[in-house]
Amino acid sequence: MDDFHNMPTSETKHEHKLLSPPIPLLRRLSFEKRHLLPTGVLLTLFLCVTTLLIGQLTFVVHVKVDGELVGALSDSQAFEELFDTASALTLTLLEDPPALEERLSYSYRLAPVTVLDSLDVQPVERELFERIEGISIYYAVTVDDTLLGYVAEPATLRIAMEERLTYLESDDSVLYVSFLSEPSFHSEFAEQGEAFTIAEILELVDELPIQKVREVSITQTIPFDVDIIEDDSLFDDVSELVREGVAGELEILAQVTYIDGREVGQRILDTKVLADAVSKLIVEGTLERPLTASWGEYIWPTAGPVSSHFGPRRVSIGSSNHQGIDISAPHGTPVYAADGGEVFFVGFSGGFGNLIKIEHDNGHVTYYAHLSSMYVDTSERVYRGQHIGGVGMTGTASGNHLHFEIRINGVPVDPIPWLP
Repeated sequence: MDDFHNMPTSETKHEHKLLSPPIPLLRRLSFEKRHLLPTGVLLTLFLCVTTLLIGQLTFVVHVKVDGELVGALSDSQAFEELFDTASALTLTLLEDPPALEERLSYSYRLAPVTVLDSLDVQPVERELFERIEGISIYYAVTVDDTLLGYVAEPATLRIAMEERLTYLESDDSVLYVSFLSEPSFHSEFAEQGEAFTIAEILELVDELPIQKVREVSITQTIPFDVDIIEDDSLFDDVSELVREGVAGELEILAQVTYIDGREVGQRILDTKVLADAVSKLIVEGTLERPLTASWGEYIWPTAGPVSSHFGPRRVSIGSSNHQGIDISAPHGTPVYAADGGEVFFVGFSGGFGNLIKIEHDNGHVTYYAHLSSMYVDTSERVYRGQHIGGVGMTGTASGNHLHFEIRINGVPVDPIPWLP
């Protein structure tokens, strides 16, 4: 502003409401009589000086707050716009806004024409608000166009961000780390006291999303394959496990990208097989199973409660070793083959009474005793669940029941574990 004060020009002051043009610039030239020039020469000289001044000088608007010069603007319209902006902002930010029309004024002053290119409303606006109590110039912090708050100086926030990155980079496995979105700053007028404190800045930095890339070694399981071999000597519903599968092991060197600790991407750098996988081997039959073939699994031969279990038991006279189980049921209740196989005995057999024996494909033999009726013949093949007789009490029996046995290699075993 010193350049404006030192201009060798005259000035007429205009307050805010006075918009009349300035008075003429040239003062009256006075000469001693002995130096008077002819009128024509004086007129010519006056026109030359006036033309020279008009070409080199212009009027600018000096803006004052409480009578103190705070800057210059190009014209009164720029002043009016500054006044309107300042009034609107003070009304928005302050509960008790100042009366700007009493504090803000302007006046005209001559200045070189070249000054116009350097005139800017922002420095004047800054000087104005620095003199209004309750309003400060802060830097708005935005991330992805979202306002996070205000700081007094961007450098404070930047230093806190750099310190956080330095701390995170101290981990040897970290290749590089960065903020997912860098904050941007722009100056803004705000209510005094709105700026973050140091503690709030540190808290803000801790909440900014971090992208971290680490080099990690990952051990991964290699799943085993399942190989199937077909065997036409086995029934098509039979499969046999020949070899258990064993999973392999793979070491992976990768660059893993995290955002706030959550993995979002992975790039494989190298792989190394630590152990090969061993496939699981299964043999499956392709032979169609006949209806009378054995399943190797048994169903209950009749319906009813078990009245006597396998093993030692007390009888009316002494004790005995019971070689099967007794299933109580009314006379004539159907008796079914517990599994498919070939009938190799049908007839009366001492204490068993009427007895049917079935040999199954796995070499097991099942006994069905005390029958009241028998519906199969020797050498006949039967299927699982086929009706072969009825419950009775023939032979040594005190009531109607089915005596049922399973013999493996000629030795009786407890049937209960074999039944569903």
